[in-house]
Amino acid sequence: MKWVRRISFFALAAVALMAMFFLGAAYYGSGKIITRTPSDQNRTIDGNPKTALGLAYEDVSFKAEDGETLRGWFLPAAAADVAVVTVHGLGANRLEFLHEAKMLHDAGYAVLMFDCRGHGMSDGSGRILRLGIWEHRDVEAAAAYLKRNRNIKRVIVFGCSQGAASSIQAAAEDKDIDGVIAEASILSPRDIITVATRRARPDLGPGFVAMMTWISVWRMGGNGMPGPVDVITQIAPRPVLLMQGSADDSVPPSDVRTLYTHAREPKSIWIGEGAGHCQLREKYPQEYRKHVIDFLTHYFPLSK
Repeated sequence: MKWVRRISFFALAAVALMAMFFLGAAYYGSGKIITRTPSDQNRTIDGNPKTALGLAYEDVSFKAEDGETLRGWFLPAAAADVAVVTVHGLGANRLEFLHEAKMLHDAGYAVLMFDCRGHGMSDGSGRILRLGIWEHRDVEAAAAYLKRNRNIKRVIVFGCSQGAASSIQAAAEDKDIDGVIAEASILSPRDIITVATRRARPDLGPGFVAMMTWISVWRMGGNGMPGPVDVITQIAPRPVLLMQGSADDSVPPSDVRTLYTHAREPKSIWIGEGAGHCQLREKYPQEYRKHVIDFLTHYFPLSK
C-alpha cells in the first residue's frame, strides 16, 4: 500500500502549497490595500483662518494617548463654553473644515481644527491605512484638551468619512464627548474594505476577498475592534446627527440608514439627494447650515 501513502502525501502537500499560495496572495493583496503614499500637499498647511476668513486663531498642540503630538488651530468664541472639534477625512488635513469652521464660529461656537496623526502637521508617517482604528484616539485627545486646557464645558465632534467614523467611535468610548455630527461614516473597516475590493476586483472570489480583508484589518491593528455600526448605540443619551449624500460613490449611501437604525434616540438623519462623498455643503449650502446649526442650538444652546 505504499502507493496509497505516496498519493496521500502528495495530495496533502499539494493542498498545503495551494493554501500557502492563497494565504501569500491574500497577504500581498492586503499590503496593496493598506499601504498609502501620503501626499506632500496634504502634509502642507497653506493658509490659516486669519488670512482666509479673517478669524482670530491660536496655534495649539496636544498629546494623543500614545504620545504622538497632534497640532491644530483653536478658534475662540466670546464667552463660549461649547466647542466643536472638526475631524477631517483620509488624506486631508484641518483645512478640509475651514468653511465649516467659519459657519460654526459665526453661530457663536468655539472651534478646534486639528490634523489627525499622519496628516497635516501632526506626528506620524500616515503610511498605513487605519480608517479610524487609531484616529478615534486622536479625537478623544482633542476633546480632553478642550475640557482640560480651555475650560470648555461641552464638546461636539464633527467629522466626515474617516473623520465621521473616528468621531462615532470616540464618542462611544469617551463619555466626555457630548454630541456627534457625522457625514458619510463607514460601518466598519472590514465592511468598507470588502465593498471597495469587490468594486475594484469583481473577478476575485468571496473567500479570497474575505481572507484579504481579515488580514488587512489585522495588519491595521483593528482585528476584533468594533466599528461605528457596532458602537453607535453606546452614544445615547447624547445626540447624534447623521448625514450623507445619496450619490456617494465612496461609502455606500445605504450605510447612513444602517447607522441611523442602530443608533438610539436622540438621533437625526439627513440624506442630500444627488450629493457625492462629503459634498453636502457644496451642493446644499443653506440646508447644510440649517441642519448643523439647528442641531447645535437645539441640544447645545450657548450661555446667555
